[in-house]
Amino acid sequence: MTEDQKDAVKITFIGNSGVGKTCIIKRFTNNSYNDSENSTQGGSYSMKTIKVGDKEVRCDLWDTAGQEKFRALGKHFYKDSYIVCLVYDITNRDSFDNLKDAWYPDLQKNGEKYQVIGVVGSKFDLFEKEEVPENEARAFAEEIGGVFSLVSSKTGDGINLLFQTLVAKYLGPEFTEKLNEINSQRTPTMKLDKVEHKKKDEVVVKKKSKC
Repeated sequence: MTEDQKDAVKITFIGNSGVGKTCIIKRFTNNSYNDSENSTQGGSYSMKTIKVGDKEVRCDLWDTAGQEKFRALGKHFYKDSYIVCLVYDITNRDSFDNLKDAWYPDLQKNGEKYQVIGVVGSKFDLFEKEEVPENEARAFAEEIGGVFSLVSSKTGDGINLLFQTLVAKYLGPEFTEKLNEINSQRTPTMKLDKVEHKKKDEVVVKKKSKC
């Protein structure tokens, strides 16, 4: 990987329609959120420059359509991508199963072997409706050598951290220390919210059981 290549990195998002790929990109690039975002037709491009350590990297972001009729076009976007994000909706079991059964196998077949892969669970603000256990998704990411992240485009939680982590891994061994630093600074906000929510549910159940 040359220094010129490190100045810009192509990042492609793939996954079922409606999982939140467009929302993730828009929250990252201009800090906006639209709950009624239209489905991407074909593909769309956007860009943002970030700094990891002392390195500035331009992220060239490609948002791909998740509808079945557009799936064959995916390989044209991620074939030369340095980073590919496999996105699923934590409240939609089918979206995760399709990552394993369709999207990832297609990436293996048509993508480059040196790619950094992200397994991204979107809509974490809806964790009370979770259909895909975090430990299951994390295990899948570890199995394929990917980076696992939970994000919420609605609240912004985890979005910047996702891109910082992926780009740091892409930059290579010399950024390992920075990557470890990023991971060590993960904010516990979302996890604590999830724990507190479960505690409240347990209290409600206990109260009901006494009646």
